Amino acid sequence: MRATALASLLALSPLGAWAADITPALSDPTPAKGWVVTIGGSVQLGPKYDGARSAGLSFMPSLSWRRVGEPDGFSAPDDGLDLALYETDRFSIGAVGDIRSGRYSGSNNRLFGLRDVPWSIEAGAFVEFWPIEDRLRTRLEVKQGFHGHHGITADFSMDWVERLNGFTFAIGPRLALGDNRFMRRYFGVSPLEATFNRYFIAYSPGGGLKSVGLASSLDYKWSDTWSTTLFGRYDRLAQDAAHSPLVATVGQRHQVTFGLGLNYSFQIGG
Repeated sequence: MRATALASLLALSPLGAWAADITPALSDPTPAKGWVVTIGGSVQLGPKYDGARSAGLSFMPSLSWRRVGEPDGFSAPDDGLDLALYETDRFSIGAVGDIRSGRYSGSNNRLFGLRDVPWSIEAGAFVEFWPIEDRLRTRLEVKQGFHGHHGITADFSMDWVERLNGFTFAIGPRLALGDNRFMRRYFGVSPLEATFNRYFIAYSPGGGLKSVGLASSLDYKWSDTWSTTLFGRYDRLAQDAAHSPLVATVGQRHQVTFGLGLNYSFQIGG
């Protein structure tokens, strides 16, 4: 079972007390009681908001757990923060959440007159299926927005996974969609906003395809306790999102993100 949450920040303090005892338990192949907990975080360099030309740094903490003796499953760096409610070796379904960065007029003087879009919490459900076990993974996340936007988004991903010694390499396509409320919030310009900003004309996008892209990651397990992940993702905005004056005038269709993650595992219980 895997779950991820911002509360992983709270888990940092007890690491020193457990560090001396965890390695034998993680590598012991015999069945045992208890849990293996993995905490970590990643630093990402990517667009400041959907469609932005400028880039910024962000940090995302993570938390996951599995029973002692269970294999360490695969998850992509751009997966939402999930909790599996039902899972088998090839199929899982459950709850998922994510945080989407906002758009603020202060970040670019050309955004003057446009209302700010605060950061958003997105929550919903995911379904994951491996057509080829431990090699080819497909995943769909459907989420409802709260706070910054109140639209519905859908994200589809497919990953080919290769494992060699301590390395895990994955690569695959991405597809993102949004409904009318989401698209208008992030890519629309109201007549009033256009009145105050000479760069934009009023624009009301419809729902549908937002972007298509490709993501890749390379994870290396240094030991039973430490691992690092390099990852990158390219998205090309499409259809109404690409035609938005926010993209065509002051932004760009090509969205690139790079990141570096560090994870630490330890055992509790048992």
